[in-house]
Amino acid sequence: MPTLDFETDAHVDEYVVDAENTTVFAASDGELTYTRAGETAAVSVPVGDVNGVEFDRNDGLRRHTFLGLFFLVLSLVLTVGTVLLVYQGRVESPREIGLAAFLSVFVIGGWNTAYDLLSRSDRDVIDVYVTTEADTHVLCGEIGDAEFVNACQQLVDSRLPTTNRHPALEAELD
Repeated sequence: MPTLDFETDAHVDEYVVDAENTTVFAASDGELTYTRAGETAAVSVPVGDVNGVEFDRNDGLRRHTFLGLFFLVLSLVLTVGTVLLVYQGRVESPREIGLAAFLSVFVIGGWNTAYDLLSRSDRDVIDVYVTTEADTHVLCGEIGDAEFVNACQQLVDSRLPTTNRHPALEAELD
């Protein structure tokens, strides 16, 4: 039964892509520690107070290709439609100019959304729930982050009661 000794970056509470809610999750001397965003005092959880540790895999943040393609087609149709109307001279009155400008805002938003959905990397996330009698602490990290996976492996190998809520995650944590 190895002692817990790790330090890794993690997200507190809920994993949000590119969030500022990143903390250092560490364990040593029989305590798990992390600092919540906006607070100076670290949250310290004595290992003896931990009732259980649960692991879950969250693949809901993977790249959404279908949705990205939908926004790509929608943006293309809006762009071509707006440019075609302007080029043919059908946009003449102030009301039509306002409508074309309004559609341009949707075009820009559609292109940005399509780019975001199609260009970001797949985020396969491990959610770690550390439960005590008083509270549940949620820390999250990516499967591609070797230090975070190592920290999870140490939690699994420790004397803490652990539960894996996602059977396919077992291979990553062994």
